[in-house]
Amino acid sequence: MNKWDVVLLKFPFTDLQTTKVRPAIVISPNSFHQGGQDALFILITSNTDRQSKHDIIVESSHPEFAQSGLRKESAIRTPKIMVLSKSLLVKTIGSLGPQLSLLVEKELRLFLELPPYQPPLGS
Repeated sequence: MNKWDVVLLKFPFTDLQTTKVRPAIVISPNSFHQGGQDALFILITSNTDRQSKHDIIVESSHPEFAQSGLRKESAIRTPKIMVLSKSLLVKTIGSLGPQLSLLVEKELRLFLELPPYQPPLGS
């Protein structure tokens, strides 16, 4: 599992008794999730009718769609950020390409109200 992988997770419902397999994106740095039991994920849904302000729609015509492993047009639900146990991972189905990764980073910054990334001086 690596940052920007698209995975299938046994996503727990609020009762913590039942799960449903859902796609998600790994957004934690490799050093975080390779050294521990958890990883940070953003949820993905194929329900693109209920869009929120920070959703990213990945259409099947997007040049990086096939690489994602998604089967149909989907919405990356940027505000749906979760730390979950890696034991919930079913499998990796694909990864985000550079364009989609950049869109997710940008939308995360907007959602979290962080300033645009500024590289340190001298780098």
